[in-house]
Amino acid sequence: MTGTSAQVNVSEVLSDALGVYRLLLPRSVIVAGSIFAVVALGDALAAKHSTNLTSLVSLLLGLVGGLLVQGALVAVVRDLHEGRKPPRLGELYDRTSGRLGTLVGASLLYGVGVAAGLFLVIVPGLIAAARWALIVPLVVIEGRGVRDAFRRSNELVRGQTGKVLALVVISAVISGIASVAITSLFAFLPTFPAAWIGGTVAGAFAVPFQAYVLTVLYYRLTEPGRPLLAPLGSS
Repeated sequence: MTGTSAQVNVSEVLSDALGVYRLLLPRSVIVAGSIFAVVALGDALAAKHSTNLTSLVSLLLGLVGGLLVQGALVAVVRDLHEGRKPPRLGELYDRTSGRLGTLVGASLLYGVGVAAGLFLVIVPGLIAAARWALIVPLVVIEGRGVRDAFRRSNELVRGQTGKVLALVVISAVISGIASVAITSLFAFLPTFPAAWIGGTVAGAFAVPFQAYVLTVLYYRLTEPGRPLLAPLGSS
């Protein structure tokens, strides 16, 4: 796949991502919910028994769990884009877990780079957040390594950094607001089950939208003339 000068339309990407979210909602909830049940349990235990160890375990579970969800859902959209029926849940996890080490490495570098940029001067951090936004789709869809994923993402986003940054921020805000709103629905429960159940449900419904925004953005930049979702059996 090669770079492209395709222009990104923020509202169109968000609209397409919302369409994919609605279409794949049942599968998204199952994929994300099954993972965030473990992530939220770690968070709830860390809140109840706050130690350095439990906090570290909770942080690692959140990182790995979030990447598994993103990678799995990116893979689902890839299969639909290529006209294939998405695999069963177990096979989907197997595929994603095979790229997990690369995803973790790339995401850690992404986080460090963006944080360093924001700490030193805000603008470079924001530019980095946009320029490297496509590392997960690139690792999953194109099979890129860590360094190559950063380079390729930078190439694809260059010239449209502002629009991509807007998509990153908007999708994060939408998911964040949804997560807080969903979690608050379980506030009537005792603290531990509220944190566990609320975190599981919030992760199941709120996290997938960000994955779909980035996947739609990836295809808008790499294959602008091709429909996002192909008819099944057309590959």
